[in-house]
Amino acid sequence: MDSGYPLQNYQPQPTEYAPAPQNFKSEDPLSDKPQDGYGYTPISEPQKQTSNSAIVVSSQPTPTIATNIRRDVGDHYLALSIVLTVLCFICGPWVALFCTASAIAFSIQARDAEARGDIEGAQRNSRLSLGCNIGGVVTGLIAIAMLQVRAQWTFLL
Repeated sequence: MDSGYPLQNYQPQPTEYAPAPQNFKSEDPLSDKPQDGYGYTPISEPQKQTSNSAIVVSSQPTPTIATNIRRDVGDHYLALSIVLTVLCFICGPWVALFCTASAIAFSIQARDAEARGDIEGAQRNSRLSLGCNIGGVVTGLIAIAMLQVRAQWTFLL
């Protein structure tokens, strides 16, 4: 089969290697003897274990021990906020729902802040929750009073 390329005559490779030169030294290259011109101190032999006992190395770093402190979180007026919200739904002064829904949000934020250890944030949000609950009660009472006054005026007219 003609491939279009000229024939190349390759000589077969010899199967034996040439003999080593006369000045060749067959030494272990990893021996502890210094090479000519390079002075160094050989490292001592590593210690070999002669028994099955464990060797403890005390220079290794010790693992870091993490402790998880569980804190019991308080209510932060969450129950009061939920009760007032339900009462606002039942009794009808829906204007107070703006205050009681905000109180629920602040009390949940206070619980989260206390759980992560932010005591100042927990106290601040707890006070805001109490303030919103008080505002919800006042707003609800005013709304009920206004409905009562309106009902009396329509009765008189």
